[in-house]
Amino acid sequence: MSSGSDSNRVDSDTDDSSPSASTSRKRPKLAYKQKYKKDWEKQMPWLQESQNGASFGWCKACKCDIKITHGKGDLVKHEYTSKHTKSCVSTVGQKTITSMFAEKTKEMTTEMRAKEAEIRIAGFVAEHNLPFKIMEHLPDLMRAVCSDSAIAKKIKCGPTKIKSIITNVTGETHRQNLIALMNSNKFSLIADESTDRSCTKNLCLVARINCNNNNVKDYFLALIPIHDATGAALFEHIIQFFNKYGIDFKQNCIGFASDGANNMMGGQNSVVSRIKELIPGIFVMKCICHSFHLCASYACEKLPEEVEKFARYVYNYFSNSPKRTEELKEFQQFANVSPVKMLHPSSTRWLSLESVVTRLLTQYGALTLYFTDKASSKKDQAAFSILHLLQQP
Repeated sequence: MSSGSDSNRVDSDTDDSSPSASTSRKRPKLAYKQKYKKDWEKQMPWLQESQNGASFGWCKACKCDIKITHGKGDLVKHEYTSKHTKSCVSTVGQKTITSMFAEKTKEMTTEMRAKEAEIRIAGFVAEHNLPFKIMEHLPDLMRAVCSDSAIAKKIKCGPTKIKSIITNVTGETHRQNLIALMNSNKFSLIADESTDRSCTKNLCLVARINCNNNNVKDYFLALIPIHDATGAALFEHIIQFFNKYGIDFKQNCIGFASDGANNMMGGQNSVVSRIKELIPGIFVMKCICHSFHLCASYACEKLPEEVEKFARYVYNYFSNSPKRTEELKEFQQFANVSPVKMLHPSSTRWLSLESVVTRLLTQYGALTLYFTDKASSKKDQAAFSILHLLQQP
């Protein structure tokens, strides 16, 4: 009995391990879950990637997640639901935050470029010494010429605004940059005192600075109104200016230049004498143009007085008479010389006598013919006197 039961057990084990038994069993089928694709956004603008994972999409119109495990069909079903249709209709006219920021940024960029244009216009007006009055018409002209420019439409600057920009923006910025430059480099100070047409005395200061790579430049510092032009008063104004803007005058100033006036360059009680006490060893130079003028003036004193007197007589004879000037042109054409005006020998213009004498020499023939004709009538005493000087050797 035992052997029979053992054989039956062996047979049953053999049957279970046979190929027919293994093929009769069914293997479990694996399920595939669709993942989100960025290409869908091109066909469905309302769709974007969800934060809940790759098996979901986010509807921007409905503000909800959409399960997409079955693929694109889930999105198509959602697109035709009544909820989605109503949501899309309500959001047609709405702007996104991104688009709103983009429009605002574009508007701000236009505003900034318009302000930049106003500053550039102010710089142009200052550089070319144009009157502020032109700003009453220039913005309108720019808008008319550049009618398609958004920047031109934004430019709104009249005379008052341009004056403020030049004074408080570009001028102040240049001053701050110049102060920083003078505090970091050695410089020389050039000063001059003069009186304008309104009889207001002014002290002009110019800085000559040795910048990088030995690039020497002159910078306008200030035009200071003054009431007293003594050496002590001028020196006090200079020191007050440098103290006001925090410029280390004593440490960085290495040179001083001015004209040869006694209040500027005198040995005692002058601007230079006080600067030398403050900065021993400072280099001082008088204006070379004034020095040349003095040399030329002293040299001209050795010449006969008739030369300069003749030059003044000729100029005065023609200066206030258009009729005489036109008559002279006929003699200039006859003498085949250029029809130019006579020059005035000014005592305040450096070496002006040279150009006056040169002009008289080029016009000598025409002048001789003209004054000979005028003196023949014996009625024009001034012409007779000038002719007498012309005929002197």
